[in-house]
Amino acid sequence: MKKCPECGNPSYDGAPVCGNCGYKFPKPKVKAPMQEDIFEDRPIINKSGNEQSTLEIIKENKIVIGAILLITLIVIGIIIATGPTTDNSTKVDGLNKYTDANASFSYPSNWKDVNGSDELHYGAIFFEGSNGTEIEYYNVTSEFSSIYEINTQRISSAQENGDYVNTILPLQIDGKNTSNVILENADGTFTRYVSLLNNGNLYVFKINGKTLNDTTSSEIESVLQSVHIG
Repeated sequence: MKKCPECGNPSYDGAPVCGNCGYKFPKPKVKAPMQEDIFEDRPIINKSGNEQSTLEIIKENKIVIGAILLITLIVIGIIIATGPTTDNSTKVDGLNKYTDANASFSYPSNWKDVNGSDELHYGAIFFEGSNGTEIEYYNVTSEFSSIYEINTQRISSAQENGDYVNTILPLQIDGKNTSNVILENADGTFTRYVSLLNNGNLYVFKINGKTLNDTTSSEIESVLQSVHIG
């Protein structure tokens, strides 16, 4: 029950007006039901004032990050510097093995790679063997058609240079007939030319030694017999 504020007459709660004086009661306010919060099951993460942002962490650790980047660049540089080179030598069974596009041969591991020059044969490689013996190897495209032509050219060049033809002996390398000419030079040293002709390419070992035995040693012969063409 409620009372009329004007005349005090009692009325029931839902009466719109007072039955005694006609006072209009104000309409009651309807309270909206509480709706379910769609986020009520999700945990609320509160950031404390002490937590750092990602940017602040990066700024504080920029020295460490810089050091890591520097070390990474150094490692990459070392890998590049020590990576594959143009050296065609590999080690097999205690021997070094040289390989190019058309030929390969093995040579003693105590032979030294040395710098040499041959203006007529660019790309020639040089080794120093026992007793200071110098071994030059190269392969070139050739106009020679036979071993006979190669021997003739060697003899002619020797005569022009005042060298003496010491030896012309038959030789086989990799199952192929090979030119084998030894010259005694004007200064008393010896030069041996071992030349193999195959499919228009000329493969040459030029061996310079102080004595004849230096150019024909078992060491030299083992290298020549290890040659494989093709």
